Amino acid sequence: MSSTAPHRLPLSSLPLLVTLVATGCSHTPAGPREVAAAYARALEENRLADAQALTTAPAEERTAFQEHYADASVRQARVAEVRAAVPELQARAPALTLLQTKEGWRVIEEKQGDAPRETLGRFLGAVEAGDWTTAWSLLSDPLRARYTPERLREDFKREPLATERVRRARLALKTGQVKVTATEAELPVGKDGAVQLVREAGEYRVASIE
Repeated sequence: MSSTAPHRLPLSSLPLLVTLVATGCSHTPAGPREVAAAYARALEENRLADAQALTTAPAEERTAFQEHYADASVRQARVAEVRAAVPELQARAPALTLLQTKEGWRVIEEKQGDAPRETLGRFLGAVEAGDWTTAWSLLSDPLRARYTPERLREDFKREPLATERVRRARLALKTGQVKVTATEAELPVGKDGAVQLVREAGEYRVASIE
C-alpha cells in the first residue's frame, strides 16, 4: 500500500495562520452590554491597555489612565460600579433614549415637558454655580452666537434683575406648567413673564428668561 503524504500548508499561508492563532477568539465587543462586560473584566484582570482600548480616552492619556487604575481598590470599585449599572444601560442621542430591559432595548417615551424642564434645570444650576461654560452651551443657537461664556457672566453681573429672573425661573420650574409645541416649550413666570426654550437638533435650548 502506498502511504499518503501529509497535507502541508503552503508557506504563504503561515503568516495568516499565525495571526489567527495569536488573536484567537478576541474581537471588539459589538453591543453596549458586551463592551461594558469586557471593560469590567479587563480592569478586574489588570489588563489596563485592553480596558482603555474600550474607552474613548485618547492614546495620549494612556499614562494617566494606567496610573489611576494602578491601585487594585480603585479597579475593584470601578468594576463593581460598571457591573451594577449594566442592567440599566441606556443609549442616548438627540431626541432619543433607549433603555435595556429584560425584553430587550426599548425606546423611552418621555412625558411632554420632561425634556425642557431638564434643560432649564441644568441651565439654572449652572448659572447658580457660576459654571458659565455649561450655561452658555445650553443657550439657543442665536444666543450662543451672540455670547461667549465670559460675556454671559458679565451680562448676568451687570443686569440688576438677573438674580430675580433666575429665582422666578426656578420657582416656575417647580410649580409651573409647561406648554410644549413641536418646536418650542414655554413655562409661565409670574403674570406676564415666561421662560422660552426652543428645540434644536432634537434638544431643548434656553431662548429667553423674562
